Amino acid sequence: MLGHFNITDMMEEGPRVIVRLPNIRQAIISHPEPLLWFSTKRMELEIMWLELRIKFPLCRNGNGKYDDTDIIMQEIKRQLNEIVQVVRLRMLMEGSILNEQHIIFSRLLMYVIMN
Repeated sequence: MLGHFNITDMMEEGPRVIVRLPNIRQAIISHPEPLLWFSTKRMELEIMWLELRIKFPLCRNGNGKYDDTDIIMQEIKRQLNEIVQVVRLRMLMEGSILNEQHIIFSRLLMYVIMN
């Protein structure tokens, strides 16, 4: 129960504290596949985002401008877009009203962008 914990204990426990909430815990136990699928897609997106962050400074020309002709950079962007599109379609099929890719992208990467 949450009543025994103070806020410091919950912060130390981190994201696992959410499993203590009965409705969320039951949803995870009852339907683990969607959570696993979503986690996998998020991890793929995080990896591609980090690749983009590493590659971006290397794609500047002598004037410091971004050179968008780099084939690897184009592929990273394509894969980022594809992952978000797949997540978007699944969300729509499961009844979500959220349809804007840039919002889905930012919510998926919220932790990565904030840190």
